Amino acid sequence: MPKLRFFDGCAMIGWRANRHPETIWSPCEFERDHLYYGIGAALVYHASALEYHQDYGNRRLLEEIDGHPGLVPQWIVMPHHTQEMAPPNELVAEMLERGVRSARIAPKMHGFPLTDAVSGPLFEALQERRIPVFADLTELGIEQAADLCERYPELPLVLCGIAWGSDRQLEPALERAPNLHVETHSFQGHRAYERFVRDFGPDRLIFGTGLPHCSPGAAMMMSLYEQIDDEDRQKVAGGNLLRLLLSVETDRPAPIEEIPRVEPPEGDDPIVARIRRGEPLEDEYIFDAHGHLGHEGSKGISRCRLPWIDGDGLVGTMDRLGIDRCIASTWSGITHGDPASNDIMLAAVRRHPDRLLAYGTINPRYPSQAAEEMRRVFRSGKVVGYKPYPPRQQVPLPDARHRPMLEWADRNRAPVLCHGGLSAAGAVTPDHLATVAPLYPNARFLLGHAGSSWALAEALVPVARRWGNIYAEITYTSITYGLVEYLVREIGRERVLFGSDCVMRDAAPQLGWAAWARIPLEDKRMVLGGNIAGILRMPPHR
Repeated sequence: MPKLRFFDGCAMIGWRANRHPETIWSPCEFERDHLYYGIGAALVYHASALEYHQDYGNRRLLEEIDGHPGLVPQWIVMPHHTQEMAPPNELVAEMLERGVRSARIAPKMHGFPLTDAVSGPLFEALQERRIPVFADLTELGIEQAADLCERYPELPLVLCGIAWGSDRQLEPALERAPNLHVETHSFQGHRAYERFVRDFGPDRLIFGTGLPHCSPGAAMMMSLYEQIDDEDRQKVAGGNLLRLLLSVETDRPAPIEEIPRVEPPEGDDPIVARIRRGEPLEDEYIFDAHGHLGHEGSKGISRCRLPWIDGDGLVGTMDRLGIDRCIASTWSGITHGDPASNDIMLAAVRRHPDRLLAYGTINPRYPSQAAEEMRRVFRSGKVVGYKPYPPRQQVPLPDARHRPMLEWADRNRAPVLCHGGLSAAGAVTPDHLATVAPLYPNARFLLGHAGSSWALAEALVPVARRWGNIYAEITYTSITYGLVEYLVREIGRERVLFGSDCVMRDAAPQLGWAAWARIPLEDKRMVLGGNIAGILRMPPHR
């Protein structure tokens, strides 16, 4: 695979109201990260323009990125009627004069409607010059974005932050609106790029990192590992964004004519070096602690489309990335938790005995059936761990109805993979773990999605420090910046685990989140496989 040139289409710099101290904000920090990850340039807007005032933040942006040629300016704009921003033609003329070739809108946060009467003049002026407009999904829904594209068919619109599970809304919108583009940092569905390129072509995916909130390494992985042509891969990594900016109709010089090539820094560890080349991590032992699958031939679940989600699909993605083994549970298991769900999982294990292991699932709302399932599946040695699911079954983990399964885990020193969160109504909280961990000291409680937010991670740390049988499993779409490093530092390298949630989302971003983490190589190897192998008392190698 040729070396990709990455051009980030979704990044925010600058002093902001609620910055976490582990995250970056200054242009120099962005340049440092770009060198490490191999990102040639980034389209950036300023936090002040989003959180304080648009015109003030836009001008502050130009001042702060002066002398940083890899940072390309993007202005946040709004309609002119309140005289806070220049009339559209004047605004666009100044943007182009100052090298600003893209705009961002936040209509909900900034309180303006998208009607033709109010926003029409602004969109018409932007459309006339083919200036691409960016918006977060939280500000502009998929249907709203498609409607805007139809009203302004020559206006490139880039929708940022679209996550897995949106296919049933997104694909009809893409069919309706050929000028609708998708930014990728949250676009992590299983084999999502492959499906997108097949159905809609390669030209409408715009690589983005979501900095400063998200891990750039995670965001890069789909471009590096999806099964698409190398030419299409380069378009997604940066070529499409560069083309949009160079297609703006102006005679003013472009802020960037080509994406700079970034040479790898000296001292790459072997994991990062291999990832830069887009090669499977075949020289490492990668053990995924958190997988899911559906019945053979299934293509989705109630909430969303999920293609290739049977055991064959999961193993195929593991092969693509170099993941050796995965412990998985079924979608039906975390929904109904019936015997048929365990049978689906066990059939996949029999089909792939050297690659897949099973979490057993039992719905504690069926206690008489649960007793038989304990005998048939758990005590027979067919599963290696327990996967409770309070979000759907609404039985909190400390509830006595989980006791038979937790006693089994305690006797067998088995992992209990818990869906983590801060809401006691629908997740396993750190407080729940503080209750059950001392009662079942030999069980290993893995708080799934511990990396989903700083709030959850920080709530977990004191509990994990007190009870040595509590672990942090990281996976989540948020791919939170710096959180892997934080968890390794705060609770120890022995108790942080790589998990992917594949085949719900693709395993690539979750693998990249841990693999690119700035931690020592041996710590990284423990996170990526050694720790879960140790829990299962397996050798940490093939």
